[in-house]
Amino acid sequence: MKIKPKIALIFSVFALLIISCEDKTDSNSAPSDITLSANTVKENQPALTTVGSFSVTDQDTDDKHTFELTNDSEGSFVIIGSALKTGKPLDYESAQEHEITVLVSDSDNSSFSKSFKVTVTDEGEIFVNKISGNISANTTWKRDDQNILVGQTFVQSGVTLTIEAGTTIFSESDDGNGLAPALIVEQGGKLIAKGTASQPITFTSTLDMDADGQALLPLRGTWGGLIILGRAPISVTGGVANVEGVEGKPYGGNDPEDNSGVLEYVRVWYGGRSIGQDNEINGITLAGVGRGTVVKYCEVAYNLDDGFEMFGGTVDLKYCSVIGVGDDAYDVDQGYQGRGQFLFAKVLKDDGNRAYEMDNKTNGNLDSSPRSHPVFYNATLVGPGGDAVSNNDQMARLREGLGGEFGNHIVYNGKEYGVRNSDNGSETVTQDLASVTSLYPDYLFWSENNVVHKMGAALFKGFASDFKAKDVDTGISIDSYLPKSGGSAFEDVDTVPSDGFFEQVNFKGAFGSNDWLSTWSILNK
Repeated sequence: MKIKPKIALIFSVFALLIISCEDKTDSNSAPSDITLSANTVKENQPALTTVGSFSVTDQDTDDKHTFELTNDSEGSFVIIGSALKTGKPLDYESAQEHEITVLVSDSDNSSFSKSFKVTVTDEGEIFVNKISGNISANTTWKRDDQNILVGQTFVQSGVTLTIEAGTTIFSESDDGNGLAPALIVEQGGKLIAKGTASQPITFTSTLDMDADGQALLPLRGTWGGLIILGRAPISVTGGVANVEGVEGKPYGGNDPEDNSGVLEYVRVWYGGRSIGQDNEINGITLAGVGRGTVVKYCEVAYNLDDGFEMFGGTVDLKYCSVIGVGDDAYDVDQGYQGRGQFLFAKVLKDDGNRAYEMDNKTNGNLDSSPRSHPVFYNATLVGPGGDAVSNNDQMARLREGLGGEFGNHIVYNGKEYGVRNSDNGSETVTQDLASVTSLYPDYLFWSENNVVHKMGAALFKGFASDFKAKDVDTGISIDSYLPKSGGSAFEDVDTVPSDGFFEQVNFKGAFGSNDWLSTWSILNK
């Protein structure tokens, strides 16, 4: 029988429609394989140590994939993104091999499952040193150990705690009673912490990432801090006091040469959590500490409260740095009479207060004795400028009967005022040092050669109208703290006191051409 042309055309179109419909069926392919880039991990590594990363074989090259563990070997592993990480420290002696099962799913919920074996390697036993309570015998914390502060820890009188160069001391955020762990050196105790530029000693938090892989650091207030209690003079009535939150542990005395040990290349990061009710502590608290104690090449970063606070005492600071703390960088009160040179502070816009807050008044007396009289030369204080959202309307606040001597300073980029003076006692406030040196400690000297530059309102507040400063560009900025070579930072440099502590240099500020922070600061982390 012969098919008519019109009927043949209808059959042809119908066949094409069938073919077309068949071509448009869903052609998604499920993942067909999973590979892991590495499958070994050292024992005793902290939780969230990366083992390796997963990749997928899938014909649909544009598919998005998610991974999950259907067998995590009793919490030994977690997956963050495509990375396999440890869920806890693993012990070689307990298990040399762990089996896990991974399920990968694509955007259409097609999936593929595969098991892997992860090998734990024996690295020799790492001693996990969980630290709390009293240290009553000479002790050494070693760099190859895992040192963890889990509570308030006290170096008792007559005892020396030595910390090896390169040691990291981690701290938990809570001691189990709602308070943060801290290291406290009691009167008569000693801390010998001598790091190096290549092997600094670091106090930091155990926090790293949350379960979703989000970085938790930098974060202020994740643990307590470092507190040293000495026997040097303070202005509190009776000559003895207690740091809030550390009851029954006094500081203060009559020995200006008191020696509490050595802090050298020591970094205190992310501290300031409460160690007592409503009491956030400083990164490094030096309470009644004597000048026999060495503090140099030390840094406090991202502390919730002050960076360094000196409650009286005579301890000297050299090559010290404070970065991004929540309150003041350097805080002085209760009759502090120490010296400082090569000091750096960077105040951030989000929460910082001032670079300097320095007071004398004790027990309501503006002329309390001994009078606070810091002698600080060569400091660079960098502010956040007009973007600041906190109460840092002045970069340096000198008040309440403070004496002192301040030369070779660079104060840069304040929100409103450079230096503010208020609530004076009987001290003489002057820019003529020669006329008042015989009055020590009853004078406050601010050199007219100090640079105060780029302030939102004025260079000074509360000083006499004829007070002067060098309002010049030294070449520093928020992100670059070295001055321009041969520029204004190298002109009209003050002569430093010739007492064996200070170094005469040819520049103002904490830095000349040598960046002494370059290898160990958090700024270069």
